[in-house]
Amino acid sequence: MSAIDQYKVFELAVRLGSITKAAEELYMTQPSASYAIRQLEEQLGVKLLVRRSKGVEVTEEGRVLHRFVEQAFGLLQAGERKIGEMKSYMSGIVRLGASDSLCKHYLLPFLESFRSGRPGIRIILSHGKSEEIMTRLAAGSIDCGMIHLPAREDSLVAARRGIQDCFVAGPAYAHLASSPVSLHELVREPFVLLSAGSRTRSFFHSYLQTHGLSLEPDIELSSVDLLVEFAVKNMGVAFVTRDFVSKELESGALLEIRAREPIPARSIGVVSAPQQSLSLAAALFVQQLSQQISDSTEGNLSNES
Repeated sequence: MSAIDQYKVFELAVRLGSITKAAEELYMTQPSASYAIRQLEEQLGVKLLVRRSKGVEVTEEGRVLHRFVEQAFGLLQAGERKIGEMKSYMSGIVRLGASDSLCKHYLLPFLESFRSGRPGIRIILSHGKSEEIMTRLAAGSIDCGMIHLPAREDSLVAARRGIQDCFVAGPAYAHLASSPVSLHELVREPFVLLSAGSRTRSFFHSYLQTHGLSLEPDIELSSVDLLVEFAVKNMGVAFVTRDFVSKELESGALLEIRAREPIPARSIGVVSAPQQSLSLAAALFVQQLSQQISDSTEGNLSNES
C-alpha cells in the first residue's frame, strides 16, 4: 500500500472515529485498514490511534498529524479541481507577444471573441517588434506570438496570412494619387517611416534597393498609429500595411499612391516554440487563432491572394 493510501485510511479513521467505517468508505477490508495504520505508526515511530471498543481515540501526535494531512488532502483536491477547470478551459493563462499594430488590426477582434467564450482564461500581452517577440519566444517568456514573417529557424509557424503594403499620403498629395508614379519620382517626396529595426522598415528598404534606390526619411516614428496621423496631416508619404489604413482610405483622409514598381506581398504569422510545451489554454488559443487566420475573409484575418 502506498504512503498516500495509508494517509487516506488515517484521515478517514480520525474523521469518522472508526477504522471499520474508514475501511467501508474506501472499499477495503478492516484488517487491511488496520494494517495501513500500523505501517504508518511504525514509519513515524509514534502511536497515532488507540483502539477502543466503540472506535478509535486519537493521540496528541495523531491530532497534530491529522491537521497537516487534512490540509494536504484539501490542497490535492483543490489541485484536481483546478486541473479540471483547465481541461474545460474555465481557467488558464495565455502569454502572447505582438506589435501594437498587429494586435490592434488582427488580434483584437479574435481576442474579443475568444475571451467572450473563455472569460476565465487570462491573457498577458507583451508588446514589441517581431525580433523582440521571437527573442521572448525562444526564452520561454511567452507562449506564442504574431509577427511579420519570416520567423527564426527555431520557431514553429502555426499559421500565416498574406498582407499588402502601400504608399499613402494626405490630400495635399492628390496629384500623386491620380495615376501610377515611378519610384524614382516618388522618393523625391518627403517620407514618414517607421523607425529603424522594424520589419516594415527593413522590407521597405529592401524594396527600394531592388530598384537601385535608397532614401532617408524626413520623419521617423515608432508607432503605426502616429505614422498614420502624420500622413493624414500631410507631413509626407507613408509606407504602411493597407489593412492598417483601410478606414482612412475609405473616408478620403488618406489617398493611396500607386507605384509603377509593384510592392511584393509579405506575410504575418502565428508562431510558437517547438521545444516549449504549451499549457492547455495556450494550445487552444494557438489552435483557434490559427483556424481563424486560415478561414477568415480579407479584412478580418484573411488569406490574401
